[in-house]
Amino acid sequence: MSVRGLRDRIEETRTAASLLSDTQTIVSLAVDAFAAACPHGFALAFTRRTDGSYGCATGRFDGAVLRRDSLSDRTSSPWIVDIDHVPTWQQDSWIEPIHAGIHGPDYFSPAHPSRRLFRRGVPDYGRMMVCHDARLVAWVGVLVDGRRGFRSAEHAACVELSSRLALPLRAAAALDGDVRRIPLAPRQSEILGRVAQGFTNKRIARDLEISPATVKTILERLFRVSGASNRAALVEWWRRK
Repeated sequence: MSVRGLRDRIEETRTAASLLSDTQTIVSLAVDAFAAACPHGFALAFTRRTDGSYGCATGRFDGAVLRRDSLSDRTSSPWIVDIDHVPTWQQDSWIEPIHAGIHGPDYFSPAHPSRRLFRRGVPDYGRMMVCHDARLVAWVGVLVDGRRGFRSAEHAACVELSSRLALPLRAAAALDGDVRRIPLAPRQSEILGRVAQGFTNKRIARDLEISPATVKTILERLFRVSGASNRAALVEWWRRK
């Protein structure tokens, strides 16, 4: 392999590690996994920050990704448990609350946000409450038509996914709470410094001896983290860090 090829592989590895520490990517992948386990349901995941606010969220219904402003507003529907003191048996595991006797179908009142998705009847659902010291830090679940509920294969798949995704979602919640305090990697700063000078992606790649695809991937991640909508706003965000 050439020196240039080796450098590209190194940058691709660094980029992959960076993406795996991206909260929104982790949350979205969790939703994709649960949506695949129950294609007919509404899969949803979100993180809860240390100050109690809600961070990254993604939903998928009938194969379509829902915008954040169309997701259920947690402030308009009650919690069944004290989310700062979640019972041990409900932490980090797949629970189907109606079947577990935590509450009944009346939880889904006509005013409940999920009823917009299930207009013909009351939904059934399962969820995992990811906790740290008994406090909810992330939530992932699937709502399905209550008339059919979860099939045995779907239930088994969700139990399996929960056992594997608790740790990544806990990491996502930790990142989401402190994302603005995470220092940039040296390569990210090198690229942003050149963006500030007006360099194109191709010129940055040539200057740093990496591929334009690597520059693009790193910048895409920085746009997601910063919330910037253009290169000028991204540079301004970088200068404030």
